[in-house]
Amino acid sequence: MVRPFSHTCMHHILEQVATGEYDEAVSPGPEITALLCVAQERNLAAPRLPYHKVPLAELETAPGDLLADAAGWIHSMAAQGHRVLVFSSRGISRPPSVVIAYLCLYLGCSFGEALHRVTLRQPSILLLPGLSGSIDEISTGRCR
Repeated sequence: MVRPFSHTCMHHILEQVATGEYDEAVSPGPEITALLCVAQERNLAAPRLPYHKVPLAELETAPGDLLADAAGWIHSMAAQGHRVLVFSSRGISRPPSVVIAYLCLYLGCSFGEALHRVTLRQPSILLLPGLSGSIDEISTGRCR
């Protein structure tokens, strides 16, 4: 059963994956055990949790290699039992787009299924341009 996180702006998409904004990553709740920054313009100076940065530009097409890196890191951390917060400045486009890529690439969801799963938990999202095409490129091996 999926338990909601305690933060009000954070969206618990899966048991081990949440999306949120930068301020939530600066001071994460105890339920978060790993941080993935997908904001090109943001960085955490001294994170106390496992941390990875994939510099995606806001509202620009995400290069397939960067999406693959982000989705792969989520997969690796989740496999180790971590609860990953995927964050950007506001958390409305890059984090949900990256989680959709993770769902497609590692959990076998179609793009439509992944989009549905994410919007059930985070209704207001703005997908990165060309996201479906970037995921297709990764899944066919052109970006790995």
